[in-house]
Amino acid sequence: MQIDALLKDRQPHVPLLKHLATGALVFSQDDHILLLQRAPDDSMPLKWEIPGGACDLEDETVLHGLARELWEESGLLMTRAIELVARDVFLTRRGNTVEKMTFEAEVQAPSSSERPVVTLDPQEHVQFLWATEEECRLGKAKLGEEEVDINFTTKDQRRVILTGFKHRKERGRQ
Repeated sequence: MQIDALLKDRQPHVPLLKHLATGALVFSQDDHILLLQRAPDDSMPLKWEIPGGACDLEDETVLHGLARELWEESGLLMTRAIELVARDVFLTRRGNTVEKMTFEAEVQAPSSSERPVVTLDPQEHVQFLWATEEECRLGKAKLGEEEVDINFTTKDQRRVILTGFKHRKERGRQ
């Protein structure tokens, strides 16, 4: 679907959208999800999130925007969007209405048994981890030898991540 069409196509009860954003739920073969920790000088400093961001009008479709954001934030090449997991509308601190579409995304990996190689943009994120469903639920994970608190950017971020795990189980992926 074209981005400008999505911004114009709305339900009467939904305020006029000014922005469209995407999020990528990237799972490893051993069913861990990729989480990125925001840079200390960015908004919501040091909070955890999935890769994603604003769609640009130059993006041909929402999926093109998803692939671009995933590449820019993690260095991962999306091979396909598996499923639309969530579609949320929220207001930014500046009062802009944003619709965020979160997809489970498949990415290129060195082999079917290895996790993809993540390359961060240090201006946006300072570290990453691969977390289990239980770690996301509890808000604590292992990063190397260290246990870290997973403080998500928003409650909705956590909800969408847990929904992604649920959808994978329903499809037979555990």
